[in-house]
Amino acid sequence: MNHPNINTTGEQRRSHGKHVGIFSLMLLLAAPLAPVAAAQADDFWSFNLISAPVAVNINSPRHESIRMTGAGIFDTGEGLVVASGAYELFNAFDHPNGPIVRGTWHSTGFVSFTDGLLIIEIETHDNATVGVGTGQLWVTEDGIAGPIYAEEDYRVPADGSGGGALFHSHGNAP
Repeated sequence: MNHPNINTTGEQRRSHGKHVGIFSLMLLLAAPLAPVAAAQADDFWSFNLISAPVAVNINSPRHESIRMTGAGIFDTGEGLVVASGAYELFNAFDHPNGPIVRGTWHSTGFVSFTDGLLIIEIETHDNATVGVGTGQLWVTEDGIAGPIYAEEDYRVPADGSGGGALFHSHGNAP
């Protein structure tokens, strides 16, 4: 029997690839937390960065900014997080491979989640170099902030971030 998303050569249809990829990512992210989530379901959350929020480097004379995408799951009771995504720096003239720097990020630790503010430790991987950076990502419904990249102070712009995050509590279901 043929699966509706797979053609006869076993290749995934392009029109459904994004949905399959997102589902696969969420399963991959959920696997390490599943036993914990079952034990403390009220503390189990997910988040998704929507519309690629932007934050500005408040100390940059050239208006450096960062745009991020990504998603993750976290357990406030156990202090666990699994999250990842991508980023782009703009006007990053002080970076060796600037002014545009692209890369990926993933979580390395849970800090806190209170009053709609998620704070996680992250590691960044610049696509142009072998270097690895560390920082904190602060996620809210209104955008992103924190010492996200190279310990620089990023904040939600005064006119808005162009995006934000959706948080979802998973209640009694892991």
